[in-house]
Amino acid sequence: MRLVMEALRRLQHISLIMQPQISSTLGVKRSYSVMSGTSDDGNFLQTTFSDINSNLMTTETHCSNFMRYYKDLPQDRKGPFLCLLAEKYGIDRGDFVSIAKIVSATKDKDNPNVLAAAERMRMTLRPKHKTLFTHLSRVPGGVKFLVDLRADILNLKQSNVSQMDSALCQELNSTLRELLSLWFTVGFLSLERITWNSPCDLVQKVSRYEAVHRIKTWLDIKQRVGPYRRCYIFTHNSMPREPVVVLHTALTKEIAFSIQTIIQDPRFQPSFSPQSSEEKPKNSSELESYKSAIKDSLPPSPPMSPDSTDPMAMSLEKMPADGEEYEDPSQINSAVFYSITSTQKGLQGVEMGNYLIKAVVKKLQEEFPHLRQFSSLSPIPGFRDWLLTMVKHSITVRQVGQDPGVPVLLPEELSLLEPFKQMDEQSPLDTFRNLVQSHGWFTNVEQTRAMIGPLMRLCAHYLYIQKRRGYALNPVANFHLSNGAVLWRINFLADTSHRGLTQSCTLMVNYRYFLDSTEANSRNYLERHHIVASPSVLSILNSGGKTTRS
Repeated sequence: MRLVMEALRRLQHISLIMQPQISSTLGVKRSYSVMSGTSDDGNFLQTTFSDINSNLMTTETHCSNFMRYYKDLPQDRKGPFLCLLAEKYGIDRGDFVSIAKIVSATKDKDNPNVLAAAERMRMTLRPKHKTLFTHLSRVPGGVKFLVDLRADILNLKQSNVSQMDSALCQELNSTLRELLSLWFTVGFLSLERITWNSPCDLVQKVSRYEAVHRIKTWLDIKQRVGPYRRCYIFTHNSMPREPVVVLHTALTKEIAFSIQTIIQDPRFQPSFSPQSSEEKPKNSSELESYKSAIKDSLPPSPPMSPDSTDPMAMSLEKMPADGEEYEDPSQINSAVFYSITSTQKGLQGVEMGNYLIKAVVKKLQEEFPHLRQFSSLSPIPGFRDWLLTMVKHSITVRQVGQDPGVPVLLPEELSLLEPFKQMDEQSPLDTFRNLVQSHGWFTNVEQTRAMIGPLMRLCAHYLYIQKRRGYALNPVANFHLSNGAVLWRINFLADTSHRGLTQSCTLMVNYRYFLDSTEANSRNYLERHHIVASPSVLSILNSGGKTTRS
């Protein structure tokens, strides 16, 4: 069955490659085609493949020459070179079609000739460039070269190329993804903890690769690898001192529901300045009361030293010296995974994050045997864009006199927004849209109270209900649910940075890992598309957004 599916996939690529070039309805797409490659490229590839399997020395020489030749190519010639490589040194399409006809014409499926033909088909489905890639992986720097090569191919696919060139790139991409998935399995990966005393180049790379919560200064990275924090990376033996996945973990007393308590200084003060009216009030008592209420609602950060009970009063002079770590195990009951980053675009689609989380859980349990609570604190990229799309569609449908069907906002939510409706807004739904677009609600106490209900409820709907091919629409949700986590808690005002506002209206989510049920949860999600959610999340869906912390 696997052979048949592989054959069908290859046939799909072949049919695209054999078709004449198709012009885009939005304009003519760039076509590299075979003729775009220079004669030098063609001669070089012919030399490379002429005796690539002759002997070890010749093979290594060809591989080194190939790596050097490709790296020296100008950027605008790499696309034509890759298309030429895929076209001339892919699978033999004529041979493949002939064998496929023999197999399909054989009536007796138990005939030994069918098995022989199937084996010939298997060999025909192996593109010639796969042999080159396999040899490249065996020379120094070859694996890293192939990872970067796939990144170039993915970038080329996303550019404005013709359908034929896209199919050629996909052929190279499929081959490399298959090989990299084999080479980057957990058995070939090394787990390493990063501390302030780790090699400087590794610490610098971890800082540079951080994609979820930006690291701005050396003080930031020092805190994220310091006390009550763990930073682990996966490296590959063929890519020494090069992190391929990075996982940042906070060790806390309770499961955190605000990223500010993790990535900011322990003396964190809320960075926002809510106002109770359009003008900043002269009497700031209400403002300070609001700030205090928000701050008090956040879980306490663990003390930075055994002598400290108030992290807000901690001075820089009392911070541990370089290399020292003061951690009170009684303050550590939870491990919160707040950032996981795949550092190499060329490894896109190669699953490693799941293995890293499992490996880190095991390490933490060895270090803290009493540790039982494991959870993420995850962003919700795409939620605000999805929300605005839904709201704008509902408004448009209403304006043309059609029934929008299920309303975006509930009657009680609309009534809470009514007092903030402007003269140019026809309904509270317009008000809601404008507040989400402008982030205006965030600096107004009363508007914040009116927004919490619909934002929480619609976010729960987005994470739990919205699907793509049966799986969660949100990619971060899909990742953690695939790993067997539970959609456990949605948090309001959890990320008050500009990025948090523009991505998800300050909301973040905890995906909780209950170790005794992760395997069953993962299987139910992957096979039956069933999302396990906590009563807290389900209550948001059923009660208009009001919920209590579980």
